[in-house]
Amino acid sequence: MTVTNNAVISVALGYVEANPDDVDLVRSLIVLALHGPSIIARDTTPAHVTCRAAIVSPDWRVLEVRDAPSSGWQLPTGHLEVDDASLLGAALGLASRRGGVDPNMVIPDGIVPVDVDATIAPAVPVLGEPEHVHYNVTYLFHVEDRDLAVSDARAHAVRWVDPATIPGQLGTRLVRMSREARLVR
Repeated sequence: MTVTNNAVISVALGYVEANPDDVDLVRSLIVLALHGPSIIARDTTPAHVTCRAAIVSPDWRVLEVRDAPSSGWQLPTGHLEVDDASLLGAALGLASRRGGVDPNMVIPDGIVPVDVDATIAPAVPVLGEPEHVHYNVTYLFHVEDRDLAVSDARAHAVRWVDPATIPGQLGTRLVRMSREARLVR
């Protein structure tokens, strides 16, 4: 079962309800999903949805991965697969494939994404891809133990970083959430 445009719209509306300041960004995603082809398909232009997993440990360190020696460190990120049933499931699948995260060792923070942003993806002439926009839908997951969550870290290039090193609005949100979590303890 593939993620439909209606499912993406539903997630986007839930996100806007929780984050009304982001309405302008999400409005354009909703319009594209209402009037265009599959918004999750990699070849959909001028934009399509990708997913990210923000995985945090009890001490609020964030998991980053490096897919190839030449690439930089980032959250587990990528395009959706045809058989992904939900955006939340797609984010968890990316964490498993890209970072070696055991899906049974993570707890989703909720069904509403922690962040949605838009980034310009450069053209890839070899693949026939023009420059386009990625709407990155990021879900937050918690792990109780870093070593158990990523038990085969040697097989994957992973590291745990301070949330302040995560760029953009997502980093700001993670820092705020980590401070709030520490106050509760």
